[in-house]
Amino acid sequence: MLPNSITTKKSLHILCADDNTVLGEAMIRFFTTAGHAVEHVANGLEAWDRLSGDPSHFDVLVTDNEMAGLNGLELVELLRQTDYRGRIIVHSGCLSPKAVAAYRGLGVDSIVAKTTLAAELLGIVESFYAA
Repeated sequence: MLPNSITTKKSLHILCADDNTVLGEAMIRFFTTAGHAVEHVANGLEAWDRLSGDPSHFDVLVTDNEMAGLNGLELVELLRQTDYRGRIIVHSGCLSPKAVAAYRGLGVDSIVAKTTLAAELLGIVESFYAA
């Protein structure tokens, strides 16, 4: 039995879709350091390829809005037509009120500004799966 001061947390499988390579590498580093398995793809089409093949593989999708191929909104619309049951976080620099309403209508779990600190983003992700 574990002492009360020690907690265990679930290791999550996270897919980060963002065309900013530097930001993608940073997300890999901080999610991996926190004990999670993470993949980065550079656009919405690559994210769709990873997610549509096995929707249950990823616990969390962190997606940018503005990307080549499929943008974040198109990606989420497609994902909602599958049996994906993971959490969706939109991680964007700027969203119009119309885009925010569209994402909310699709039931995304969180919309987070790109200026959000890494520790806060990690906290949001992990809060979905807290015991």
